[in-house]
Amino acid sequence: MCRLRTCAQCMTRQPAGDEDVVTEPLTRIYRLIDRVTGAAYSRQNHERLARTPRAVFQMENPIAWTAIFGYDVNRYLTDPQFYVEQTLTQMLWRWENFSDDAMPLTLELPAWLGHYPEYTFVGLGVEFNGRGVPIIQADHPLTRHPDLDFLKPVCFESSGWMPRILRWHEDIAKIVDGRMKVVFNMVWWRGCLDLAVQLRGYENLMSDAAERPEFVHGLLEFLTAQRCSWHAAFTRHFGRPLEPADIGDDWINVPFITPRFFAEFVLPRYLELEAFHGGVSHIHSCGNQAPVQKHLLEIRGLMEFEVSPWTSLTETLDNIPVDKLLVISLHPNDVLCAQPARMKAQLLEIARGCAGRAWRVQTSGLTPLTPDTAEFVERVRVWTSIARSLLQHDHIM
Repeated sequence: MCRLRTCAQCMTRQPAGDEDVVTEPLTRIYRLIDRVTGAAYSRQNHERLARTPRAVFQMENPIAWTAIFGYDVNRYLTDPQFYVEQTLTQMLWRWENFSDDAMPLTLELPAWLGHYPEYTFVGLGVEFNGRGVPIIQADHPLTRHPDLDFLKPVCFESSGWMPRILRWHEDIAKIVDGRMKVVFNMVWWRGCLDLAVQLRGYENLMSDAAERPEFVHGLLEFLTAQRCSWHAAFTRHFGRPLEPADIGDDWINVPFITPRFFAEFVLPRYLELEAFHGGVSHIHSCGNQAPVQKHLLEIRGLMEFEVSPWTSLTETLDNIPVDKLLVISLHPNDVLCAQPARMKAQLLEIARGCAGRAWRVQTSGLTPLTPDTAEFVERVRVWTSIARSLLQHDHIM
């Protein structure tokens, strides 16, 4: 037996005794792990690990991958061996296609079931079409009657997808068998506002704010309390400490909500999360956050602020103190449709505007716009090359 635990030759031998025979899919998985391990220990990856990336691109998961590899996402999210093999394949695809990528490769494999598991915890159905587009239930009884009795307390072990989630994590851990770190990437991330809008309906919730504000407070308080209870059970189950909250609320999007609505109904819940978790690490919204940024500053421990493609960087620079990190997200069109001159001008404008403060750039999730994967790769390569050449140094002329 060789010293490298992930050696595929060793792992495909016939085991002795009552041990399970290594199957062909597992053989492929072990070989992929060998390749990921080799890449992770390469000189190129060590160079990436040694520096903090200033600009990185993100893939729209899982939609981009279904477009590139042509699989049905429902198989991806139900067959654990296929999930592991395909996830490793995707890691290597990115590594092998983008030499200018600033994102280091790690020996971590996410256990993941899409972006929406917490919707199921509160009684909403979630499905996906073959491409990975989510289909979330929009006719919960709460949409018809503003009655909190329709909602049930969330149980960490049994609510919604939780049995499936725990089994999925166990299955993936068994497949990987210690050869990589399996990261539980199915935590309750979604904020109370997004869940409330999905449960009640946007127009109903906005009317409630004017006609029965006590109901809106009660709904958001309930959802926040259930989230805290879930995270407490999560830390007990896995024997790990409670970490600062990471929140995703795409309905933080002025004018769909007003700054007054945010301050009255949402901010108090975020302050509850800060108190419970001991901090808030990040708040995400794809929408226009600039008009509520001064309210977000009331979350004292929040040290980084996302600037979405729909949020003005100019307003953000006026609103946010220089000691806070800015995470600037670019629209996919800024990568997949823009000409190189425009890419360069945009990145230089960002760098000059953010001079003297901490900042980084990331793209929103990228998906091929045509069936031509080679064209997609080339467009992303152009952007990463320009970003690396312009932004690898702190001083921008």
